[in-house]
Amino acid sequence: MVKRKAVSESLALPSISIITPCLNRVEFVEAAIESVLDQDYPKLEHIVVDGGSTDGTLDVLRRYQHVRLISEPDEGVYDALNKGIAMARGEIIGHLNTDDLYEPHVLSEVARCFVENPDADMVCGGATVFEEDAEGRTAVVAKYSARRDIALSVRNMTLGVPLPNARFVRKRFYDRVGVYDARYRLAGDRDFFLRAILAGASAVYLDRPVYRYRSHFGSLTIGTRGYHRLGMVQEYLVLAEQYLDGAETDKDLRRYCRRWHGREAAFATLVELSRLRVGSAGRYIRRGWRHDLGWPLHLFTVLFTWLAHRSRRALHRN
Repeated sequence: MVKRKAVSESLALPSISIITPCLNRVEFVEAAIESVLDQDYPKLEHIVVDGGSTDGTLDVLRRYQHVRLISEPDEGVYDALNKGIAMARGEIIGHLNTDDLYEPHVLSEVARCFVENPDADMVCGGATVFEEDAEGRTAVVAKYSARRDIALSVRNMTLGVPLPNARFVRKRFYDRVGVYDARYRLAGDRDFFLRAILAGASAVYLDRPVYRYRSHFGSLTIGTRGYHRLGMVQEYLVLAEQYLDGAETDKDLRRYCRRWHGREAAFATLVELSRLRVGSAGRYIRRGWRHDLGWPLHLFTVLFTWLAHRSRRALHRN
């Protein structure tokens, strides 16, 4: 009797496809795959879309026969995700980067949320950000689990952290609103989720971390320390301007995009001034002022934050 009930419950569960974009991540990829295997979820496929790794990553991946692997040149993370979405068999799509890890047994909780909310387009959870030292010791540096931080909201997709790997999406929703715009190499997640919000996406929440984000020098988003930061700013400005220049953009979205645009233009201005690139800094100043006459306040705010951060770092070193 118990066994029949277990089979019945298994049949009712939605199938889940996890997509991992990958390029030269031999030091991290095995841990990511194992974190998916450890889920012990009965209706699960793991797709790895590799961009042509040359560092031994493919040797690691080929040891896992359950992984659906494709390896070919691509146009970046979001192009890889789009390929994975196109080949996914699951009803639910999740993304996991090679340097990140799922929390144990979290996919069962995600599935339960979808079963209990059949009209939901997404299930959204939180994330723990950690760093690892040379000896393998880990330290938590940030945690996102409060509803305000994980909400599918305009605020989080502009001024906040989008947490794309903590958001699980019904495949039929991608069919309705489209996939990621591969022209954005660093901001494609924000673009997609803003489009999802405007399309009226419905979400339910797991008020707990569902994955662990490894912050390191090569990180593309959270914890970025200048390596990709200015490239991100360029894309953020383009994305914000798309809505600021749109005649039909609603008041709430326009307000957040103006604040976001002002902050990013101020950051870019200070970076360029610190590099003595006065002409480039001037272009960012004009760009910021064009969309907000009060833009100098953003510049002073970012400058104050920057100086305070440098002061704290200097005190810590001493």
